[in-house]
Amino acid sequence: MSIVEVRDLSIAYRAGRREVPVVREVSLSVEAGQTLALVGESGSGKSTIAGTLLGHLRHGSRKTAGEVRIDGEDVFSLSGKRLRALRGRTAAMVAQNAGSALTPSMRVGRQLDEALHGQGLTAAARRSRAVELLGQVRLPEPESLVKRYAHQLSGGQQQRVAIAMAIAARPKVLVLDEPTTGLDVITQRGILDLLSALAGELSLATVLVSHDLGVVAAMADHVHVLRAGRTVESAPSRRLFSAPAESYTRQLLASVPRIFDRGLVEVGEDGERHARPRAEVADAEPVVDLDAVRVGYGKRTVVSDVSLQLRRGEVLALVGESGSGKSTLAASLAGLRAPASGRLRYLGETPGDLRVPAGKRPRDLRRKVQLVFQNADTALNPRRSIRDSVRRPLRLFGIVPRAQRAARTAELIESVRLDAALAERLPAQLSGGQRQRVGIARALAGAPEVIIADEITTALDVSVQARVLALLDDLRREHRLACLFISHDLAVVRGMADRVVVLHQGEVVEQGSTEAVFAGPNHPYTRALLDAALEPDPEAAGTAEPALAWAHDDHDETWIDAGEGHLIRRWKEIR
Repeated sequence: MSIVEVRDLSIAYRAGRREVPVVREVSLSVEAGQTLALVGESGSGKSTIAGTLLGHLRHGSRKTAGEVRIDGEDVFSLSGKRLRALRGRTAAMVAQNAGSALTPSMRVGRQLDEALHGQGLTAAARRSRAVELLGQVRLPEPESLVKRYAHQLSGGQQQRVAIAMAIAARPKVLVLDEPTTGLDVITQRGILDLLSALAGELSLATVLVSHDLGVVAAMADHVHVLRAGRTVESAPSRRLFSAPAESYTRQLLASVPRIFDRGLVEVGEDGERHARPRAEVADAEPVVDLDAVRVGYGKRTVVSDVSLQLRRGEVLALVGESGSGKSTLAASLAGLRAPASGRLRYLGETPGDLRVPAGKRPRDLRRKVQLVFQNADTALNPRRSIRDSVRRPLRLFGIVPRAQRAARTAELIESVRLDAALAERLPAQLSGGQRQRVGIARALAGAPEVIIADEITTALDVSVQARVLALLDDLRREHRLACLFISHDLAVVRGMADRVVVLHQGEVVEQGSTEAVFAGPNHPYTRALLDAALEPDPEAAGTAEPALAWAHDDHDETWIDAGEGHLIRRWKEIR
């Protein structure tokens, strides 16, 4: 019997005097122990449908037809009291960003205690149950962890706490809204293995919303494909991934980066994939030089003795787990975090010291190195129009005369493939992909020579991600931009980057051309990253083998030279 039953559901929101449909006649069902995935591009209605399972509708939205039944109850006919009882006890949700879903001023134990209220437990029993829940979601030292605040946990630990809160009341339905977005591949693999195990142990009916089709292939029994609020295709996971029936599904699957792609992939209307050859940068001169750079927070060292060069026209990828030092190193290069020691130099026409904070750098040096942030939602001023956001650096750096700024702003907006009609809109009126393009246009306004792209496609669906990556690749070719590219998605790195640097706990453990690093031989940590990467193929979605235990070798020669610039840090196995 189905625990989740959605029949002919239609939802619309009011825009002025008219109603705009966002979900149109969608039907689906989920049984106990089954995982159903909702997939589709941004605006397809997948998160809206997921929200209705807990009786949530966005402000201004309403159900115009159909019904939603959870464990036999019509959700939208429940009284306020019965709806509150449904949420948490019968159906629970794990949100996309656990860091913002958890209350920052409350300790983990207190938040779990709140989730356990109403179960008739004593305070002592609730404390014991909180520790038990943290153990159930595979968190180490749960007795200590209940005393911590959310900001004292890693992203993966925060997500596990959110899962513990969701299962506290032993619900029958678990709604997962992008549960692994922003997590590195090893943490992501652990979270997915945990969720799969919990679904089996607790016989949960699970509804998964995800733009990551590798995650869907690893978790889902059945996949429901949506486009513009309508069902395009619905099929068992293995059948849909192996033989999609609809052209839209084929295009969606074809847009997913694969770890064996040798270049960015362009997808035709028929779903055919064609790899774009990489730009030739083999003999390009270096534009940034890092030598023995060390960066820390207080007494804690986050980046330790990193040395590398970034060449003109090159995409250099930094990869590694959360906490490996990728973003800290990028922040130091951008002038947002001063290094504790080492040399950090810009080597262009007018060389400069990049150890100097951004606000104290000479204006010309400051514009040469620009940062595109991970979250375009918070990186753009919500009260500035798109035109103002892009035009502001032109005024700040003074490289364009006032009379020419309007024309140059229009050129920049056009250069990132945005419609000129969007220029007067505010960020909230754009899609995630459009906002990310605005961030790129703003970074380009200063005519930089170095672009730092920090996880810029993390929250984008696969088709939008493909367009943003192709745009960035076009711009670096056209302007010979040096790009420091940070990503936890190794398939994206394989298609985008010319060279790869692997960081582990702030140290470089491997570096070399993309082809050499992905082909091997590898450092055991690099191998663990590669093994944990998810492919959009249920047949290849098994649990990754644990990495062997290792430690760095105190050999006189620190590096193993695998040839042609491929360097691997020496290690020894620990039995």
